[in-house]
Amino acid sequence: MYRLSLFIGIIVCFCSCEKSEEYVFPDTFLEISSELSYDGDIYYYTYPIHQTNDYIPVDFSTNPQERVYWSSPDLFYVQLMNGDTVWDPVVNFSTYADDQGLGKQMVYVNPTLIGDTLNIIGTITTFEGDEIVDEILIKIE
Repeated sequence: MYRLSLFIGIIVCFCSCEKSEEYVFPDTFLEISSELSYDGDIYYYTYPIHQTNDYIPVDFSTNPQERVYWSSPDLFYVQLMNGDTVWDPVVNFSTYADDQGLGKQMVYVNPTLIGDTLNIIGTITTFEGDEIVDEILIKIE
């Protein structure tokens, strides 16, 4: 009798643990912006001539704790002491949004980029495996 009660209890426990609803993932989105002056197409940054380099903050909005991957076709170079030249994108790696879905990424600039328009690209991957891409342009003056 004890074994029968235990068996029935286990069966009832496993049967009652079924999920009744499927989890619905939130719509994934990405919006990149900056507090720089903006003409509707391009952001404008005036480079501080007295500095050897600087960083431009770029803001983004997405789902809370979403990872944003950053890239840019624009490169800067560093001349090493041994004569080698190292090229790096002005933005790289990835950042996570905070609990409100907001975040910030820094874009490197130096005097060699004055006159250029930088493409800053953010990418996130949805739960379905699709990519969502947003891009801003920053003119260095």
